[in-house]
Amino acid sequence: MTAGITAYWGINEKPVATTPTTWEVAGKYILKSVSTENAALNNIRLTAALRSHGVPVPHIMKAADGRDYIVTEEGCYLLLEKLAGSHIKEVFEQDYEAIAYETGIVIGKIHCAFMTVSDNKTGVTPFHQELMGWISRELSSSSLLTKEEWSGPMEALCSIYPQLPRQQIHRDLHYGNLLFEGTSLTGVLDFDLGKQDARLFDIAYFLSGQLLGTKDLMAIKHKWIRFISQFLSGYESMIVLENNERKALPLMMQCIELLFIAFWQQQANQEAVAETLRIFKFMEHVYSQE
Repeated sequence: MTAGITAYWGINEKPVATTPTTWEVAGKYILKSVSTENAALNNIRLTAALRSHGVPVPHIMKAADGRDYIVTEEGCYLLLEKLAGSHIKEVFEQDYEAIAYETGIVIGKIHCAFMTVSDNKTGVTPFHQELMGWISRELSSSSLLTKEEWSGPMEALCSIYPQLPRQQIHRDLHYGNLLFEGTSLTGVLDFDLGKQDARLFDIAYFLSGQLLGTKDLMAIKHKWIRFISQFLSGYESMIVLENNERKALPLMMQCIELLFIAFWQQQANQEAVAETLRIFKFMEHVYSQE
């Protein structure tokens, strides 16, 4: 599929697949496939905004003819510099409080940079409308949760959603898209899903994502709660959350899990449905205790 693509950049080395949409080239570059030209332009635009605010992002390498990306019959491609650093794994087995605080600062910096990005695209559906639309329909058609279980957090979030601050967001923030050397950020990756929406979405998405892959959620309950506290302390050293955002955070995390329950159900991925449902039930337990 990628044979000959790198020739557009004057590189002859064969790309080596690292994910279904990325390839390493010559140990120096990452070849990235994106779905559309708009996605390529979004990567370019958001990368420029972050770099102007000192956030480390990969340089987008221009092709030999000066183009920022290449469109072929197979797809649309960007060539990025390969950044140093690695992904944080098993966060709760490390100094998770320090990592959480530093990551909060990182995401605060990302949001500060994104505040400068305007988006005039029409037809972009905000999250709360997705909740009341296809997500509600999907959950209504299953017996995984009672209507009271899924509609409670959804209706509570939607009632305050219009008051939540909106801006450009990343929409896929997790440690797989952040590179670190120790606790120092060396790279922010992957802007394909970015759009204008409530900034709280990024925060809730990141925090709920720390539960993925944990076999015994109750065993890390207190660590996760502490992780959230330290993350927010770091974030608020850059941007102070509004009262509505603090109130909505648990609801947003639960609703993001509802999004994934509905999504994985559509994909008929029962293993992923079960994992996401388990996380939702855990959150339901945690926040019912407050």
